[in-house]
Amino acid sequence: MKRRLFLAPQIGEREPAFSFLSRLAARYRVPTRDFATDMGLTFAKIIDGEETEIAKLAKLAHVEPEPLLEWSPVFLGNRVHRFRGHLMHARAIKETVVRGCPDCLREDLEHASNTTECAMYLRGDWLFRPVTFCAKHNRPLVQLWSEKTKTDRYDISARMAAITPAIVSGELDQPTREPQDFDQWIEKRLTGVPSDLWLDQFSLYPAAHFCELLGRAIWAVEIPESQKFLPHEAWKSFSMGFKFAKEGEDYIREALTDLQEMVGEPTDGPKKKFGDLYDRLAFDLTSEEYAPFRSLLRDHILQTWPLGPGDDLMGEPVYERRIHSVLTVSRELGIDSRRMRKLLVDGGIVRPLEKGRSDAWELFDAVKAAPFLDSFSALGSARDLQDALNIPRYQFDLLRQDGYFPPQLGSADHKPLWDIRGARHFIDKLLTGAEPVYVPMHAWSNLRNATQSLKVRPSVIIRLIEDGKLLRVGKHMGRDGYEAILVTIDEVERLLQRPEAPGVSIDIF
Repeated sequence: MKRRLFLAPQIGEREPAFSFLSRLAARYRVPTRDFATDMGLTFAKIIDGEETEIAKLAKLAHVEPEPLLEWSPVFLGNRVHRFRGHLMHARAIKETVVRGCPDCLREDLEHASNTTECAMYLRGDWLFRPVTFCAKHNRPLVQLWSEKTKTDRYDISARMAAITPAIVSGELDQPTREPQDFDQWIEKRLTGVPSDLWLDQFSLYPAAHFCELLGRAIWAVEIPESQKFLPHEAWKSFSMGFKFAKEGEDYIREALTDLQEMVGEPTDGPKKKFGDLYDRLAFDLTSEEYAPFRSLLRDHILQTWPLGPGDDLMGEPVYERRIHSVLTVSRELGIDSRRMRKLLVDGGIVRPLEKGRSDAWELFDAVKAAPFLDSFSALGSARDLQDALNIPRYQFDLLRQDGYFPPQLGSADHKPLWDIRGARHFIDKLLTGAEPVYVPMHAWSNLRNATQSLKVRPSVIIRLIEDGKLLRVGKHMGRDGYEAILVTIDEVERLLQRPEAPGVSIDIF
């Protein structure tokens, strides 16, 4: 490529290379891909930010390459990009939706010296998803177009030509707003201006994304899930989360504590209370860059949530209880919660109801309280045990006949008594590692219905769980004790050996 073109437009402020190439092609009235091919360039490589290809473009247009490289995302492979010195996933920088500021684009048209075909250009910071605001015009960025194919998406001149009437008429404009702290922080990080915020120790996009997820969880208390923010209102989630995250871990933990107290009960589970913040960090955002935020959320839940064996935390089973509430210990010991609270108050473990929190959220250290709790290990009647563990009477009788739930004390002088706490531990052990199920559907069934459907004794299914033969065991998050154990009937059926099952031989068939 020996020739040089001297009709090139001036490089715009923060303009990426692919935008400049598209405008250069428009200046010569040739489609961008055809123009690139004719000039010995590859449009896709320019979009990917290949330095050698951008250097060739700069030489062709008789401009310096550095301004083009500064705001061009560089594709590194495996959907990872480098932008302004930060590594980020393609979802952060190469969305199918292209956004921009209509005021900036109108100024481009006003300042065009002769032709308007190549006047409007894209700013590189508009590509970064957490950037939602134009500080120059106090205008939220709006969707300009959406396109899945990247070469069509970033053919800037062609796309700008299609939306020029809407830009000129103001059809795309949204009301102005004041800049938020989050907007200013993002601008500083993209331009390399240092600050001393807690968030600055982390990679830029994971930190911004965490702000968004935290803000979304906080807003969910006031705005129903069905009324999500419109695209031009996305800044509200980022800004709300940043309000707490910028101050550090203590402020974040306070926000999380407020959330879990405002939304439902502990039995609802952290997934229901924290929404996408929990789901995304637990199951989707599993890279090392998100590890600090996953650890923060997990550690907070462990310290402030009465989780025990049988519960699930961010995709991992809980094996040991660290925190108790009045409600969980009353269930575990089979003691009425009002009486349980009085015992705990007398022992200096918790506060009275009028000075403390509800039974569900009055928490205490389970390890430190263990000697106190062990001192009055609960013994109760068969009826007490059935009520505490939600076991139907006939199921309990069948299980007793098969050797389960032997009484702790049995004598001819009095009715047998059961260790309700030990029985609760047995149920928790069956639920250890169980899959959380919020709404049982499809083949899920509790033990009561499964035994009736399969016409087997409950001990048959329980032995399959104990022996680890059942690959799928669920925990109904809306039930407690025995009624929370879920199995899939099809899997149990496959594991049952039924030599006496009715049928006909192959010969007779």
